[in-house]
Amino acid sequence: MSGGAMMERRGLPLASAFNLRDFGGYPTQHGRRVRRGMLYRSGTMALLTPEDSAQLQSLGIRAICDFRRPGERRSEPTSWHDADVDYYCRDYSGATGVLMDLVREDRTTAADMRAAMLNVYHEIATDHAEAYRAMFAQMLGGRLPILINCSAGKDRTGAGAAMILAALGVARDDIVEDYLLTNSHADWAWRLAQGENHLSKLQQVRADVVEPLLIADAAYLEALFAQFDAMHGGIDGYLRDVLGIDAAARASLCDALLEA
Repeated sequence: MSGGAMMERRGLPLASAFNLRDFGGYPTQHGRRVRRGMLYRSGTMALLTPEDSAQLQSLGIRAICDFRRPGERRSEPTSWHDADVDYYCRDYSGATGVLMDLVREDRTTAADMRAAMLNVYHEIATDHAEAYRAMFAQMLGGRLPILINCSAGKDRTGAGAAMILAALGVARDDIVEDYLLTNSHADWAWRLAQGENHLSKLQQVRADVVEPLLIADAAYLEALFAQFDAMHGGIDGYLRDVLGIDAAARASLCDALLEA
């Protein structure tokens, strides 16, 4: 993609949103382009004002795939949508609790946290395969536009967005570029100022150790792709063998999500 201005326009002008953006617009390796206004990604949406909620509703989003655990959803519920939106979530326990325990330990270093994050990305496609299958099922069922989200809109959401873009034939460099946009769109200073919580307290006293949790690091996404290569012969094998996205499904997605 060309130019920082194009990248900045991906973000939606909602003052109370966190890391919310359109991840369409990328060219594919077959000469087409991903449609804008069809694919959205976000962090928590619990802080939306009524005005921002109304603007988000105006986008015509028909599906939400929420990758968060039950506790995350209870503490920061998504409530801007109406009953016509297909809202998917699932109950599970995940790695974030382990990461928070690690960052609280006095002996933990920034290098330890980065290594732990790399391990999360080695496991994320396996741990969340059920949710990623549901995400593709929503799209293949015609529930578009779709919004995918987690708490930060970075890790679980970043992996999901990478899978969608890869299925559409977007080049790896552009997938990584989209992933790294979190670093300019996620305003963590604003986010952590919205309420006193474990992360905001830890950030005040252990900023260097917390930083690997907050940033999008290209090495994290490369760890995901390395796992695809090692376990499935590449992302195409993962999409086909684990998520059931075969050639016919990919063709349907391209018909729905690529410009003519």
